[in-house]
Amino acid sequence: MKKTLTVAALSSALVLGVAASALALHDTATEQTSPAVAAGASKVTIDGGVRERGMYDKDNSAENNASGRTMYDNRVQLGVKAQVSAEATGYIKLESGTDDNDVDKWGNAGTGFLHVGGKKLGSPSILEAWINYQPGAWGVKAGHMPLALGNKLFFDHTTAGDDALVFYANPNEATHIAALTIKFDEQVDQKNGTDIDNPATTNDNSDDLDGYVALITHKLNDNVNLGANWTYLRGSAENEQAGTLLGGLSMHNIGLTADGKVGAIEYLADAEFQFGDVRDDGDNTMDASGWAMKLGGKYDLGVGKVGLLFGYGSGKDAHDDNYGGFKEDQDQFINFLGDTNYDTIIAGYRATIPGNGGMPTVLGAASSNIKNSGLSNLTEYQINASTKTVCPLTGKDLSIMGSLTYLMLSEERDNGYVDSDGDEVYTDKVGTELDLVAAWTLTPGLTYTVQAAYLWTGDVFETANDGTGHNPDNLAFLRHSLELKF
Repeated sequence: MKKTLTVAALSSALVLGVAASALALHDTATEQTSPAVAAGASKVTIDGGVRERGMYDKDNSAENNASGRTMYDNRVQLGVKAQVSAEATGYIKLESGTDDNDVDKWGNAGTGFLHVGGKKLGSPSILEAWINYQPGAWGVKAGHMPLALGNKLFFDHTTAGDDALVFYANPNEATHIAALTIKFDEQVDQKNGTDIDNPATTNDNSDDLDGYVALITHKLNDNVNLGANWTYLRGSAENEQAGTLLGGLSMHNIGLTADGKVGAIEYLADAEFQFGDVRDDGDNTMDASGWAMKLGGKYDLGVGKVGLLFGYGSGKDAHDDNYGGFKEDQDQFINFLGDTNYDTIIAGYRATIPGNGGMPTVLGAASSNIKNSGLSNLTEYQINASTKTVCPLTGKDLSIMGSLTYLMLSEERDNGYVDSDGDEVYTDKVGTELDLVAAWTLTPGLTYTVQAAYLWTGDVFETANDGTGHNPDNLAFLRHSLELKF
C-alpha cells in the first residue's frame, strides 16, 4: 500500500518532512492525476514497513549436539517517491541495519543501565537513491538502485542495490532494451600495499570492479517471454600480480532466458555462459569457463500448483593437480548474489556449503563465511508445491509453500579424510532439504509468516577428525515474522 500527498512547488529539502505529513494525513490524501503533475504539481508517495522476527538457527559451524542460536530482530524501511513532472521521478529509501544486513537485533542497546532503558536501533542507511528521467519511449535512471539479471543465477543485488547509470528504451509494448554501467566495488589499492583493515580508496581504476551490461527482453506472445543479457566485468588493471583481489579480471557472462505459460503449465529456463580472463599476472592467464543452468516447471491443479526444478552450476575439478593454484582454466561458475535465499533456505543461505562459494572463492577474497553461493559448484533436484486458501480458524488468506530438494556438488571435494590405502577421500553429497513456508494475511498490509527447514546433511559437511575438524548434526532452521507494509 502507498499513501500519496500532492503539493505544489515542493523543494527537495522538504521531501521527508512532507512525507511524514502524508503518513499522518493519509485518510484524507487524494491521488493526483497526471495532467495536474504535468501542470507543475508534485506527487509525493510514501511507503515502508516494520518487520519483527524470531529465529532458531543451527548452521554447520556447530559440532555434534551443540545448541543452535536463538534471537529476535527487526527491520525498519521508509521510502519517499517524488514525481516532480510527468517525465521526472526521484526515490529515496532508508533502511535500518548495518552494511552487511538489514536487521537490528533485539537488546542491542546503547547503554547497559536498566533504569534508563536501551536506545535501540542503529543509524539508518540509504538503501535506494535514484533519479529517473523518461521523456518518451526512452529514459535514463541514475543513482543507487536494486538490480538483478534473468532468474538471478549470475547477478542479484536487489537486497542492497548498486550505484549505476541505466539507459533504456521501450520501442514497443513487447520489447525492453537497456544498457547499464554498474560500480560493483571500490576496493583498497592492494598493489600499493594498503592495509586491507584500514582501506583507503583511490581515484584511479586500480582497485575497482566495474560492470557493463546490455540486455533485451521481448514478449513473443502470451505464452513466451524471451531475454538475453551480456555482462562485461572489468577488475583492477591488467598485468597486476595474481595475488591481488581483482587482478586482471576481464570476464564476460552471457545469459539466455525464457519463461511463460502454456495452458496449465508454467515454465522457466535460464542458461549462463562465462568466458574471458579471471586473472592475469603478466605471464599466465586464468580463463573463465564456468556455466550454469536452471529449468523449472509448475502445473496448476486448480487448488494449487506442483512443480519440478533442476539447477546446475559448474565447479572446479578437485582431482586436478593444480587445484587451488594457478591453472589455465577456471571452471567454477562465478556469481554475485545478495543476502537472500533462492531455492533452499538452509543450504547455500543459512549454512555455507563446503566446496562452493561463488565469486570470492575464485577471485581470492576470504570465502569461509560466504553463504549466498547460489549454483556455484552445485547441482539441485527439487519437487515443490504451493496453494492459496482461507485459514479455517481466522477466515483470512493463507498461502502455503513446500519443497523437497536433493543437493550435491557438481565437482566433488577433498574433505581431509584418507582411506586405509592412504588415498584421499572425495565427497559430493550435500544432503536433502525440506522447506515449508506459511503466510497468513491477518489484515490488508499485515502478514504473519512461518518458515521451517531441515537439512539431512551429506558427507561434504564432514571434515577430518583430527582435532580441528567437525561433523555437525543435521541442520535445522525455524523463523516466524510479523510484517506491516504501507
